[in-house]
Amino acid sequence: MKDQVDNLRCMATYKKQAQFNIFIALPILLGAMYYFLHPIRDLMLTFSGAFVYSTLFINPDLDLANQIRLFSIRGFLALPFRVYAKFFSHRKLSHNVIVGSFTRMAWLMGWGCLISLALYKAPPSKGTLVSFYKHYQPFILYVLAGVCLADWSHLFLERKKGSS
Repeated sequence: MKDQVDNLRCMATYKKQAQFNIFIALPILLGAMYYFLHPIRDLMLTFSGAFVYSTLFINPDLDLANQIRLFSIRGFLALPFRVYAKFFSHRKLSHNVIVGSFTRMAWLMGWGCLISLALYKAPPSKGTLVSFYKHYQPFILYVLAGVCLADWSHLFLERKKGSS
């Protein structure tokens, strides 16, 4: 019963967390990024897109994905995580500050490998992955930063709410 109440409370705060991330954390992070790193516009757009996507669709609460209405935009985009929710308990590994983001990114990469296997009868080759990484390295790093910082902002807000 306690888990069900906790899950409902978490889903109720989803909108507040998304609003905080998009309207407060993202502008602050973009300002700091521009001031300290001076990235090109495309990298800032990449970071922003990853941050917003992570906030709305691959946040730490995807361990509750099987409770999202399937026939909705959020439900469709969270489809790969319906099975993820069966493997990961709520507020456990996916809420870990260090490895939480990487569990979801690895989960998505696993789905990518499965799709590659289905389409091409082979997983992506090491050479292809290395070439892709070398060619898009700055963009990949900004995507990782966007996902991780969105998650950390989400977790910060949950910890702050829990401590009050």
